[in-house]
Amino acid sequence: MIEILVSLLPVFIFLLALIYLDSYKLVKITTVSLVILIGFAAALISFTITKFLLTNFSFELSLYTKYGSPIIEETIKASFIIYMISKKQIGFTVDAAIYGFAIGAGFSFIENIYYLNVLESSNLFLWIIRGFGTAVMHGGTTAIFSIITKIYLIEVRI
Repeated sequence: MIEILVSLLPVFIFLLALIYLDSYKLVKITTVSLVILIGFAAALISFTITKFLLTNFSFELSLYTKYGSPIIEETIKASFIIYMISKKQIGFTVDAAIYGFAIGAGFSFIENIYYLNVLESSNLFLWIIRGFGTAVMHGGTTAIFSIITKIYLIEVRI
């Protein structure tokens, strides 16, 4: 039980902190919840693509996890952000950060659930790293991409 909490809660606590610190308060919690679900979908799509590629092609697993998987995962998460920005569903840069982090949080939730079932490790340090490291990394990279994309699109439109 402690492994589940340590691997899943940190990223959502940080997301709640981002929402709380948003001085504009334009981000609706219902929209954030939907974006988290989009993160779930991104993880499931990534898993499906990865499973297909590893089953049908002879990729070396260590090379694929270093180079192939991150490209697929980040591209899928980024595509949702690009869609939201292009449909003008993200108004401000801080909104982009919150939505980007929410997609990453949803993604990491599904990923950590998967690893909790597959690894069955009782090593608490592993789950601390997954919760405070990998999960926050998924949220952080997507948030950074969202911020950069939003700023770039604003500058291009001006």
